[in-house]
Amino acid sequence: MEGEPLVRRSMGIGIAALLPWVWFVLRDRLGVVTDVAAIVLPLLVVVVAVVVGIVGVLGRRRWAAVAFAVSTLLVGIVATFGPWIPHGTGTVDPGRTVRFAAANIGVGEIEGADSLLALKADVLVVSEIGEPLTDRLAEAYPNHVADWTGPSVGIFSRWPLTVVEKPGPDLPGYVLRVHAPSGEFDVIAAHVPRPWWTSGGSTYNQSTDDGQPYQTTVAEHHRLIEQLAARAARDDRPVVVAGDLNTTDRGRDYRVLTKHLDDAMLDSWGRPSQIGKWAALLVRIDHLFVKPGWCSDGTNWYPIPKSDHHGLISTIGPCA
Repeated sequence: MEGEPLVRRSMGIGIAALLPWVWFVLRDRLGVVTDVAAIVLPLLVVVVAVVVGIVGVLGRRRWAAVAFAVSTLLVGIVATFGPWIPHGTGTVDPGRTVRFAAANIGVGEIEGADSLLALKADVLVVSEIGEPLTDRLAEAYPNHVADWTGPSVGIFSRWPLTVVEKPGPDLPGYVLRVHAPSGEFDVIAAHVPRPWWTSGGSTYNQSTDDGQPYQTTVAEHHRLIEQLAARAARDDRPVVVAGDLNTTDRGRDYRVLTKHLDDAMLDSWGRPSQIGKWAALLVRIDHLFVKPGWCSDGTNWYPIPKSDHHGLISTIGPCA
């Protein structure tokens, strides 16, 4: 490398430094390839940076390798933490607020009941729910619907509910109309099957479990998210989309949703919603979206006993 002209050497280092940033150009164009990469991105960039750095130090193009490795780490930081930057949706009309909460209850179903009831939410969406928790929450929420064998999601409301659409092949959850005193709004409450491997196999629908080591494919997950986004887009009422969507906020599917919806949790800083064995992936997969025209205030994340998810809560409603 010592015999190379300075200009050529500098160009090589510059190209190496710029190359990782192509991620932001290609991430929505390579389909399932970048969908998978987005899920494991924090770990992927560390592995790539370390391997390239070691190879570069041992080889001739040392500075180009160092530039590529450092730039790769920076791309990982921007891609991971960029979607957590608060931007807010505006201020909620104080006379038309809805305290809205969502949670994936995990294995601690009954143990988490007190935490959910203490939120005193007007509307509550619970993923991975079963009959015992449904019965417990029903004591405080007379208006509720729940599915225990398909998407395993329950919706509880202080106000009357109308079921617009039940769970089906294109909807891992419910579309509901909430008849609130301040005006009707629709809720798309979903528990989208996760597009990665699990030792338990396909748990989304036990009646059709085919024994595959994943809940759904990446392509099918993308299709389901597109279906949710399409429902929200064509609804002529205010719409709230909530639940464990198993969709990382640095992935293509998140951007499919935010084409039509605002992220209500970005009234404050975002954070990973999944903890436990998946904590290293730094994924925010539990979401609360509102259709433009609605805003959010007082967002927060809360722990749930024995769950590998943090719950989320926010005051939402028509913008002031």
